[in-house]
Amino acid sequence: MAKSSLAHQPLPVVHVLLVEDNPSDAFLIGDMFDKHTASRYTLCHVNTGSEAARALEREAFDVCLLDFTLPDATGFSVLIDIQEKAPELPVLILTGVNDTSLARRAVGRGAQDYLLKNEMEPTMLLRSIDYAVERKRIEMGLFQRANYDALTGLANRSLFDSRLKLALARAGRAESGVAVLFLDLDRFKSVNDTHGHEAGDYVLGSVARRIREILRTYDTAARFGGDEFAVLLEGIASPRDAAVIVRKIIAALILPMQYHGKKLQVGVSVGIAFSDDCGQADAILQNADAAMYQAKKEGGNVYRFYAPDIHHKAGVRLQMEEELRRALTDGQLRLHYQPYMPPGGGQVLGVEALLRWAHPGRGLLCPGEFLGVAEECRLMPAIGEWTFFALRRDVTLWNKRAIPPLQIAFNVCASQLDAPGFVGGASSLAAEGALGTHQLVAEIDSNALTSMTESRFIAFTRLREMGILLHVDHFGCCPVSLQSLHTFPFLLLKIDLALIRQMSDRSQGDAIIRTAIELAHQLGMKAGAVGVEMPWQVQSLEAQRCDTLQGFLIAHPMTAEQFLKWRAAPR
Repeated sequence: MAKSSLAHQPLPVVHVLLVEDNPSDAFLIGDMFDKHTASRYTLCHVNTGSEAARALEREAFDVCLLDFTLPDATGFSVLIDIQEKAPELPVLILTGVNDTSLARRAVGRGAQDYLLKNEMEPTMLLRSIDYAVERKRIEMGLFQRANYDALTGLANRSLFDSRLKLALARAGRAESGVAVLFLDLDRFKSVNDTHGHEAGDYVLGSVARRIREILRTYDTAARFGGDEFAVLLEGIASPRDAAVIVRKIIAALILPMQYHGKKLQVGVSVGIAFSDDCGQADAILQNADAAMYQAKKEGGNVYRFYAPDIHHKAGVRLQMEEELRRALTDGQLRLHYQPYMPPGGGQVLGVEALLRWAHPGRGLLCPGEFLGVAEECRLMPAIGEWTFFALRRDVTLWNKRAIPPLQIAFNVCASQLDAPGFVGGASSLAAEGALGTHQLVAEIDSNALTSMTESRFIAFTRLREMGILLHVDHFGCCPVSLQSLHTFPFLLLKIDLALIRQMSDRSQGDAIIRTAIELAHQLGMKAGAVGVEMPWQVQSLEAQRCDTLQGFLIAHPMTAEQFLKWRAAPR
């Protein structure tokens, strides 16, 4: 049987740094290598700790043999210097003193072994070196897994926290500054949804490399999980110094990344906090996190410094999040219904289900006062489930009262479309028969059309397969892909409230409104206006051939019972 080729592979060469000031001892150790190692070991001999430091700067070694007594330093101080310059380098202490307590201290400080010079012989020395190299390799592997992120190679949260505490201690002694950056990627979820998790992992690795290229050697970058990163900057004299580095990071991360022929692009929101704001590691991280949320709210690809009022805003946000979670379980949410009609009046075409929060202390709140928090804390899927439940309840009531057929619209935001259970909830509502002769309509927030992810494409397709009509809501508040409008059979383009409010009673029609209505008609859709409150607005919109109107002039939002009475009243 042929022997394995592994048996013929040469063992790797081991580069040894010998720090020994005694010429006789150095000669004996060198002679052991020359006579017994068959060139498998190379030896670099220096006499002092300072020479050892310079040697470590010039080249890499696999193991260090360190004399415990040197002319310029003690063995312990040189051991510490070596560990700082080359933490992965195993060190064997050489001494002529047989002192057990000293040996324990040396091993406790990180030395791999403690060898007596008068007992050394070649086989023992070489075996000790091989064992030390292997033990250090295993030790560094365990350290790597415990302290570094496996995907990016950056420090993890645990190691970052340790280095931050050390940096704050050093800064206190040196009277220098420390800055912490908290980074959250923009549009990363869209990359995952559109191109898959492998593409997302590629982006995270690329982001880590780009950050490392910008930082100084003594700075620390860490991945905290997901698409969140942190950076520790030492020796920061002023906010301007931190801002220079942050601007470089933002500029680097905006650049596209090529993945299997596809162009992937993300951005980043950055919060900055300083040791001057608070000397505690946990607090400075919280401050940077709060500043990052402020940057995120302002649209991303920006940085913001921590300020005390940010914590107040963060506290208000956290309180509202807790109250909103309680509202879901305590029955504080409501659905109100606002009709929409043609400009000339007459038949009610449909109603839009509008979410309200009966807050125990602040009264009835509109969506603009709390949906932003619901989006941030990922409560929109749960709110969507509650909406479907309330719709079934109210439409069942209308069916019992034999209300004439009409469209019933519910609002859908981007995070709901991306949630796995959304389509299933809409499917159960459409299939249960509770709607009777009514027609269900999904009003898609135009923000969801800015990027057509795979999950959104599937959601739109399945909604149409169920027979649910599609409207575009808040048109004009953000850029919308015309390809998305053309791809799916949207029936109605609802012009955003802000544009309607900008109409002038001294004109025959605002140019932007007119363009939106013409675009809808050219794409085979109807155009609708919301926020109609004045008679002259009705006249102007009717002249521009707007198809539906909704607003206080038509009717205020009403509960299900109030809508029954309003529908029955003569007009």
